[in-house]
Amino acid sequence: MKTGVTHTPARGRPAGLPRSLVRGTADSARSSDRESARKPWVGRSYAHLVLPVPHLDERHRELLDRAVRGQAGRDTDHGDDGHDSGTGEIRPGRGDRTWQVVNAEADAEPGLPVLRRQWRHPGGDSLLLVVLGWYPLVVTVGPEQAASIRARRALRRVVDAARAAGARTLPDADLSRVLAQSRERWERAVALRQVIEERRTWLECRHCGGCGEWSAYGVLHCCGCARRFAPADDAERDERGRVAAEESARAERELAELGSGAGLFADWPARPDGGADRDADR
Repeated sequence: MKTGVTHTPARGRPAGLPRSLVRGTADSARSSDRESARKPWVGRSYAHLVLPVPHLDERHRELLDRAVRGQAGRDTDHGDDGHDSGTGEIRPGRGDRTWQVVNAEADAEPGLPVLRRQWRHPGGDSLLLVVLGWYPLVVTVGPEQAASIRARRALRRVVDAARAAGARTLPDADLSRVLAQSRERWERAVALRQVIEERRTWLECRHCGGCGEWSAYGVLHCCGCARRFAPADDAERDERGRVAAEESARAERELAELGSGAGLFADWPARPDGGADRDADR
């Protein structure tokens, strides 16, 4: 029945929708806009590093420990925390000395290679470094859980400290190639260490052709049969020692080159004499 009254929607409200539903929809939209404005971090929260050392030795463990803890001060979640809320990037900020190494004693156990290094913060963050290869040292480091501002800042300090010590960052695309070469370099390093160990026998001992016993390098009589070594025996000992010293020195030089990362990249590590720069200019 027509009443002569036209049904018009209330101002700002679509026809047929209750005020409570319209209010809830608007509040939800405003909340969604605020969430979008926060721009959550979507960057890479880990780093691959190649260091010019054969393995993670004590000196570099201490270097990384200092980097994680940073300078005096504390990380916070607001204010001067190094976080740009507009971009999600990390600005240089103060360090946090409350990071602690997890199970440091096991990492330093003599005779065993260090395979990982972990740091934990009382706030719940954890940073983990995993060794992927040796000769040279290849590692991946990053937060174990979500990449919080504090963990990302600690990661940035680790990367900066490693690069200052001669390391280079490694993109994901190069990781497979570098790890394949690391396996080959490790096998070569094991063979070279075996050469050095075997040659050490001729540098420290002398062999008796009569009874087959080994004696100290400089003794005059065999410790097995008490025979006095003749001048010919001394000459043979000296010649074997000379050859062993040369072969051992060559193996040590090659081992040092493998540990420094030489040959893994065309432009790294930098040569002390600037040779890499000259090669690049050719």
